[in-house]
Amino acid sequence: MSPNAVRAGRFRGRLALAIALLLLAFVYLIWRLVDLEVLHYQRFRQMAQANHTAIVPVAPARGLILASHGQILAANHPRYVLEIIPDETEHLHATLKRVKELFPVPKKNIAHLLRTLDDKPPYIPRILLRRMNAQQIAAFSVRDMQFPGVQVAAQWHRYYPYKTLFTSVVGYVGPVSARNLKGFDPQKYIYRQFIGENGLEYAFERELRGKFGYQIKEVNALGVPVANLRNIAPTPGDNLLTSLRLRVQRAVARVMRRNHFRGALVAVNPNNGAVIASYSNPSFNANWFVGGISDVHWQSLLHDKGRPLLNRVAQGLYPPGSCIKPFYSIEALQDHVISPDFHTYCPGYIRLGGHIYWDWYRSGFGETGLTKALAWSVDVFFYKLAIKMGIQRQDAALWRFGFGHPAPIDTPGSANGFVPTPRWKEAHFHQPWYTGDSVILGIGQGYLLVTPLQLVRAVSAIANGGYLPSLHVVSAFVNPETEVRQPLAIPSAKNLHIPAFALRAVRKGMTACVTRGTCKSMATPGLSMAGKTGTAEVPIGYQDGRTIYNDDSLFIGWAPLHHPQIAVAAVVEDGGNNAWQALPVAKAAILSDLRPKMKLRDFTNIVVNPAQAFG
Repeated sequence: MSPNAVRAGRFRGRLALAIALLLLAFVYLIWRLVDLEVLHYQRFRQMAQANHTAIVPVAPARGLILASHGQILAANHPRYVLEIIPDETEHLHATLKRVKELFPVPKKNIAHLLRTLDDKPPYIPRILLRRMNAQQIAAFSVRDMQFPGVQVAAQWHRYYPYKTLFTSVVGYVGPVSARNLKGFDPQKYIYRQFIGENGLEYAFERELRGKFGYQIKEVNALGVPVANLRNIAPTPGDNLLTSLRLRVQRAVARVMRRNHFRGALVAVNPNNGAVIASYSNPSFNANWFVGGISDVHWQSLLHDKGRPLLNRVAQGLYPPGSCIKPFYSIEALQDHVISPDFHTYCPGYIRLGGHIYWDWYRSGFGETGLTKALAWSVDVFFYKLAIKMGIQRQDAALWRFGFGHPAPIDTPGSANGFVPTPRWKEAHFHQPWYTGDSVILGIGQGYLLVTPLQLVRAVSAIANGGYLPSLHVVSAFVNPETEVRQPLAIPSAKNLHIPAFALRAVRKGMTACVTRGTCKSMATPGLSMAGKTGTAEVPIGYQDGRTIYNDDSLFIGWAPLHHPQIAVAAVVEDGGNNAWQALPVAKAAILSDLRPKMKLRDFTNIVVNPAQAFG
């Protein structure tokens, strides 16, 4: 083969290889174009969009909490804050130093900002000063050009207009932290300032918090916003309409505060379990917690001997004293342990195993039936009844009326209370259950502990004809934009199947308690009422080798008698001997609800005659 032919062959081979490579490159370009523009178009479009846009969240307004007649119990007030946007600040450290020279910015705020600088996008504002007054706003306004990236902004801030009045039931909000995010989606709190900490604020956090809106901004290559592309409005949280009545709550608070009573009252509609009032005294200002409680306020609460942090309505544990007697009576009647006309003699004491158990009235009541025993709280009658019933029936009565486990209610933190059993005593004291234990339990003393919520729920069952209600505070969600109400389903009550004759007998005794018995001072012309007093011994210390006791004062009852609208349970701690203090508190609740023409100042003057208030 000639040299020319060889060169021609080599040329054709190289040409073919070049053409093949060109074809492969062309095919790859076509495939890559299809991949970018067809197969993965949406993905790359989103990436490109993200390169020139930024999404800035806009916080929603938190839902309001309303009393039954529309008064605002938890509101939103605008508060002015000083913010810094890192992306718009050329010299961050120098700017922070100048701001600190002008305003008292807490060191911890600056330290937190610098420590978490990479946790959020740099175009998200960070708060330097949470509360700015008018003078500070004015001082900044005339110098704002000296602080690029720093601005005054208005934020919605939670505010409780009635301060201490509804704290135990409404609760409060606090700054978002890892501790209070348990049970919630952390992703929904990245840009939030507050979260429900207690009460309704915590229980209905998901409904109250609302949904974020967004501002979609165009940013340049450095991430600095240059234009606003789109606004998506936030959705405010639902308002909560409650069954709480401001007038009743105020009347109760007036009586308790004026008399320096420490205790609790809860009032409900016995027909459906709606909570009308829930007050624990002493209380504290819920506004202290909103922006993070100061050390001064926190220490004052911790060292207050009145324990204001304790919600006595749901968590206060008390021996019920004689308030437990109606529930034993119903169980004894229903199980035919006694009949409605059962009588026994009360000499002022009983003797059991060499020990004397005294009646509160040591001279004795003589011949006593059930009506008299309930009206005058005759201890000897119930000592003997306890012996007849025995611990199994006593416990059955207590469990049946809801004692020993939390009262069902839509607010958090209800305590179990405590119902003692022979097995428990054996396990803890290595002793058997004695008849004397049942005797003491029969008058609501000993190991038995209950909460005011449990008491009001149990007495509601006597008032409404035998149905143990589930309690609730919130009655409806209200859309803040349309004002459309969404009523909440009322939880069904538990039918206790109490025979009519047993209810009739016990209600007769509790009516007599008001008309002529230990709570005669509760009687009000033109208003029928039923009730039961309780005086419970509580150990408060030791002296000379002996236990020292004080008395708690309790009352349970309802009104009107045959068509009940309100049932109450009141406890006043450390009332002294023959405690009577719960009676004016309960009376203020009942009259403020059923006598709307009475003026609030009249409730301050409600008094009772201590000589008529035993049990």
